[in-house]
Amino acid sequence: MKMAQSKEGEDVQHVMAPPPGIFYSKYTTQAVRAGTAPPPPPPLPGQYTAFGITHNLDDPKSILSPLREHGVTQLYQDAADNIKELKKLNSSFLVNFLDLLDTLIQCPSSPLRIKKLEDLELLFCNFHHLINKFRPHQALETLIQMVKIQRDQKHHLIEQINSKMEAARSGLHTPVNSLPSSLVLNNILSVTEESMAEDNTVCVDEEFGKITTDIEIFVGNALANS
Repeated sequence: MKMAQSKEGEDVQHVMAPPPGIFYSKYTTQAVRAGTAPPPPPPLPGQYTAFGITHNLDDPKSILSPLREHGVTQLYQDAADNIKELKKLNSSFLVNFLDLLDTLIQCPSSPLRIKKLEDLELLFCNFHHLINKFRPHQALETLIQMVKIQRDQKHHLIEQINSKMEAARSGLHTPVNSLPSSLVLNNILSVTEESMAEDNTVCVDEEFGKITTDIEIFVGNALANS
């Protein structure tokens, strides 16, 4: 916070915004994943002031109120076609700018140049205000383009997955005759060895089971005779 003096000699307080590091350092990838990042600030209640103009959040029209409410002459009607009005204002802006150049060339000290500057300022204010009316439309079109990009990316990913699946299916249906003879022989030998090992294991398990059973019978008989 710093102090400044106004024209009347009164002290005016100017609150400086804190550096951005205080905010973005709390929203790291780790903090967001862990859920420790602070929640977004709540919306401002009631009214707020921006660039010296008070806006009422309860009335959306006050965010982009007519120019006449701010003491600026409005050069178009509220119900007019905004695109046509922008084209008219653009043409008027160019004409007045050329007139200003002619005035500066012929008579730079002429008071007409002040009048042309005021006209250009008025035209620019109206032009800028009309452009701001397209902000909701711009936001909607931006969201549409973002969704289209995401859709195209997902379609591309699906096509890649389908191509890989087709390649895998074609590989599974490849006939054995098309494989190299050495590979087929090695596969046959490995399968034969595995089957023989499994058979030997089964035989050993069966013999061990028989021996165990005989021992249990022998022990049981011995205990009974004693």
